[in-house]
Amino acid sequence: MKTIRSSAIATAVLVLAPGVSAPAFLQDWELDYERMADTGQAVFDRVAPESVRDRYEFISAADVAGLFAPLQAALNGESLESLAAYGPQARQTLARLRADPDRQGYADWLEARMDYIDMAAEVERAVPAPKPALPPHPTTPQPALIPHPTTPQPPLIPHPKEPQPKLVPHPSTPQPPLVPHPKEPAPAARPAPAPKAEPAPADVAQARNRYVESKQVWLRKLANRPAPARSAALLPDLKRAFQAEGVPAALVWQAEAESTFNPAARSPAGAVGLYQFMPATAQQFGLSLTPQDERLDALKNARAAAKYLKLLHRRFGDWPLALAAYNCGQGRVAGVLGKTGGRTFDDIHDKLPAETRMYVPKIAALVQLRENADIERL
Repeated sequence: MKTIRSSAIATAVLVLAPGVSAPAFLQDWELDYERMADTGQAVFDRVAPESVRDRYEFISAADVAGLFAPLQAALNGESLESLAAYGPQARQTLARLRADPDRQGYADWLEARMDYIDMAAEVERAVPAPKPALPPHPTTPQPALIPHPTTPQPPLIPHPKEPQPKLVPHPSTPQPPLVPHPKEPAPAARPAPAPKAEPAPADVAQARNRYVESKQVWLRKLANRPAPARSAALLPDLKRAFQAEGVPAALVWQAEAESTFNPAARSPAGAVGLYQFMPATAQQFGLSLTPQDERLDALKNARAAAKYLKLLHRRFGDWPLALAAYNCGQGRVAGVLGKTGGRTFDDIHDKLPAETRMYVPKIAALVQLRENADIERL
C-alpha cells in the first residue's frame, strides 16, 4: 500500500525541487496550489527512484491548500479567534517540518509566526468574553384568597346575674408617672448591590486588540528568549547595510520576526530570505531570481530590506507605520489611513490584519530587548 506523505513536507518538495524555477509559479501573493501540485508531481516522477515511487503517493493540490490556506487566511484576516483556532494544526505542521532536515526554511518561517498564534490564544484567556446574563426567574402566580364561609351562631342568652360582694376600695399606692420608652430607630435598609456591568462585545474586541498590540506584553513574552544563534555572525554586516541606506541599525532585528535569522527561510506564499521578499518586490529592489535567487543571499536581502524600509518611512513618516506597511502592504496601510483619517499606527490598528497588529509591537519589543532602543525615537 502506498504512503501519503505529510502535506507540509510534500509542499516543501514542490517549491524546492531541483530544476523548478520559483518565479514560474510564485509571482503573486497567493499560491497557485494546482500548478504547484502538478509541477511537484512531474519532478517527483522524474527524479525519484522507482523504489521510492512505489512507496509514496504525491499529495494533491486540495491537500496542499487544506494545510496552508487556513493559516494564511487567519494571518491576513482581522479575527484573533480564527488565528488562535489554527494553533493545534500549526504545531503539528511545525513538528513535521522539523523532522525533515531539508525543510528547515519552512520550519523557521512557521516558528516565527507561532508567536502570533500563541498570543491570539493567550488573549482569549487574558480578556475573556462576557458571560451571558441569566434570564429573570419566572414568578409563580399565587391563588387568590377566598373568604371562609361563616357558620351562623345561636343568639346569646344572658346568664342570670349572681349577687356580687361589695367591693372595698384598696388604698392606692402612688405610682410614678409613666415615662415614654424611647423608640430605637429601625435599622436602615441596605440597598441591594448593583449588578456588575459586563463589558459589551465591542469593548472586549477593543481590549483584546490593545492587549496583543502592547509592547509591554511582548516584552514579557520575549524577555527570556535568547537571540537566534545565527544572528551573531550576521549582525555586523546587516547593520552596516542598514546604516548605508540611512536606516537605523537597530531595525536589523526585524529579521528575527521574519525568519529567525535563517537566510533560507521560506513562506508557503513564496516569500524567501532573511527579510522575506516576494518575487515581485524582490525584483523591484534589485534582487535577481534567476539563474540564482539572490533573496537567499543574506547581505543582498538585507540591503533590499533597508531600501524598502527607507521608502516606507519616507511615505508614512514613522517606523511603526513603515513596519506595518512592510508586513501587509503599503497600499493597505495607505487605504486605511485615508478612510479613517488616522495618522499613526494606533489610529488604524484595528483595521489591519491580525498578524500586522502583533508584528509591529513584536519588533518594537525585540529592538528594545536586543538594542535597548525605542522604535518611536529612532
